[in-house]
Amino acid sequence: MAVYYVAMSLVTGFGYFTTHKKQSQKQNACYLVFAFLLFTFLTSFRYAIGFDYFSYRNIYRMVIPWSFHDIFLYHRSEPFYYLACKLFSLTGCPFPVFLLFINLFLMAAAMHFISRNSKIPWVSVYLYLTLQFLAYNMNLIRQSIAAAFFLLAYPYLKNRRLLPYTILTILGGLFHNSLWFVWPLYFILPKKHSRKFLAVLLLGAGLTYVFFDPIFRLLAPVLPARYANYQGSYFWNANGFEYVLPPAAYCLLIYLFRNRIAAEQQTIYLNSGLYQLLINLFITRHFILERFAIYPFVFSLLAIPEIIASYRQETEISFASPYEKTGTLTYRRVLLLFLLFGLGWFLFAAAEGFHRVYPYVSLLDKSLSQPEL
Repeated sequence: MAVYYVAMSLVTGFGYFTTHKKQSQKQNACYLVFAFLLFTFLTSFRYAIGFDYFSYRNIYRMVIPWSFHDIFLYHRSEPFYYLACKLFSLTGCPFPVFLLFINLFLMAAAMHFISRNSKIPWVSVYLYLTLQFLAYNMNLIRQSIAAAFFLLAYPYLKNRRLLPYTILTILGGLFHNSLWFVWPLYFILPKKHSRKFLAVLLLGAGLTYVFFDPIFRLLAPVLPARYANYQGSYFWNANGFEYVLPPAAYCLLIYLFRNRIAAEQQTIYLNSGLYQLLINLFITRHFILERFAIYPFVFSLLAIPEIIASYRQETEISFASPYEKTGTLTYRRVLLLFLLFGLGWFLFAAAEGFHRVYPYVSLLDKSLSQPEL
């Protein structure tokens, strides 16, 4: 665990003491390069971290004798990851080198997303670590690639350019089909919902929760075989309701501080918070459904820094809201609140062994790792 705490201290300390007084493009760029290198190192030089580490390594070895025709024959719905494995295997690169290039892409996409959209980049980087996006990268490799394409597609969602958004969604979905299921976020995230719509949405979500299994059995024949086969497998197990508490806390905080979010982004951030919570409720039925919450949850990397940044120029703010009768909130207090929120999420994930990425094990210290499978 020490590696993660050192990384957290570095991204927090370096970010706060170099950019909190005065942000400049140069300072932010230097900081993001530092974060890019740190996270790439952590994710690339790990060993046996993540439930699927050996599965991905075995896939890389498995495709070596395959032809390109075999790839599109056996994995026609998600061929791009296998295609990438094949192309790298032709160079003779071992799996850790392949993993390095994958992580270079993932970290570049994440830092580009933060650089272009975050009001306080170092807070976004801190949240990227504490809210478990880095952990996703170390376990859900194919889906993390798909999520990276979603990050790259965000400017087109925001600027209402459907064609490039769709192209990037299609490309990402060829690494992991889950991205195709959230393509409609283009239409629903920027849309203000009436109370009647929210009532219907919550009712529909409740009914779907109760009758999820029969609905899934009904849809199974038209789903990709891999998803249909989840039923009855290990992935069909449920998580406890404690796993819903952090997403619920995030949704509540975003709602309470909604007036601190710029009008042009408020609807997207509020809706994304609601949808990630609704999806996370379903992990108490089948934990595999957590994967669909990753996509709307990425906006937490932008929403929280925007709330904090709104206090930067103010020394003290008085609130009339009944939720804020305790006195006044300042920049430092709000910053501390959200840093503690991120830390709490991290500690919960570490205690639960989230995605088997805790503790950290490097290629140089295989003796402490999980046994090879």
